[in-house]
Amino acid sequence: MAEFLSQDEIDALLDIAEAGEDIDASTEEQIISKEKNYSIYDFKKPNRISNEQFKAFSTLHDKMLRDLITDLSAMLRKIVDIKLYSIEQMTYGEFILSIPQLTSLNTLSIKPLEGRIVIECNPGISHKIIAELLGSGAVAASDNLDRELTEIEVNIFEHFYKMFIKHLYRAWDEVTTLNFKIESRDTNANAIQIISDHEIVLLVVLEITIDEESGFLSICYPISYIETLLNKIVEKMFNEGKNKKASRKKDITTLISGAKMKVEAIMAETELTVEELLKIKPNDVIVFNKNASSSSSKLYVNRTEKFLGVSGISNNRKAVQVKSNLDHEKQETLEILRLMREDRIKKSQESKENIKRLLSERGRK
Repeated sequence: MAEFLSQDEIDALLDIAEAGEDIDASTEEQIISKEKNYSIYDFKKPNRISNEQFKAFSTLHDKMLRDLITDLSAMLRKIVDIKLYSIEQMTYGEFILSIPQLTSLNTLSIKPLEGRIVIECNPGISHKIIAELLGSGAVAASDNLDRELTEIEVNIFEHFYKMFIKHLYRAWDEVTTLNFKIESRDTNANAIQIISDHEIVLLVVLEITIDEESGFLSICYPISYIETLLNKIVEKMFNEGKNKKASRKKDITTLISGAKMKVEAIMAETELTVEELLKIKPNDVIVFNKNASSSSSKLYVNRTEKFLGVSGISNNRKAVQVKSNLDHEKQETLEILRLMREDRIKKSQESKENIKRLLSERGRK
């Protein structure tokens, strides 16, 4: 979009011109700084789309690109890349001015909703796709990209549009059922008039790259026709994000629940030097670190100490009853926090003593 000078900027430039001074960087910064205190709001183009709706609308179209890339690559037998280039709010008149005068245009009905939308594919990529569909591959250097597509080329290019509309239908089907149907085809941008020029539209621009040649495909949605669906899109994308997290958590829990872990109960422990270990012989007695009558034991899970328990018998089988959890990491964290608190108290006391000493020294002077 073109940027227009404000009245303050115009006056500043005229003053500089009359004084015969050069327009340097510092002057430009002064002019720009005046604009930083406020933002321009165009009442002719009020913002009718919230940030949440923009994000949800972007997610809706971004999701369809993966399958679209796969199908277009298979159709052309080429490596294809498609990116969501931008989503903008503008007037329909600005949309018509932003596209080439001679291009490929299709109007689609969106039953059961009223009205139509427009899909435009500019010559930079439409000629390339047609060449690939015809088997010639590269676009001839002598081919004029500014010319109108012939009737045969329009019919050939319709294969691409049908495939694209199929993916557009799938993307919208997650929100509501829209029956997209091609109502008219044209190559002249001025011949397509679905709404008045001053009405607001949402323009979705996709960048298609084939063999290092790229071009843009635009989808023009009049907001007055799809405004009732915008909140549905936000709700759908928000709930889908929550469901994905819940589903992911459930999947992880299911996978972990089947994992096998080695559990060991250690009733007693002791420490021996290598020299003592080498000197062990039959009938030697090894003394452990606790009383022989104690039934307490430590439970290790995959060789990590996790629980305290009591050893005993259950249904004529050896068993261990879990009594408490051993959270060494928590204990270590608490110990670190305790030391930090003590250090803070100590520093605070030292600071107070220093202040008292300085005050007493001043009093003596």
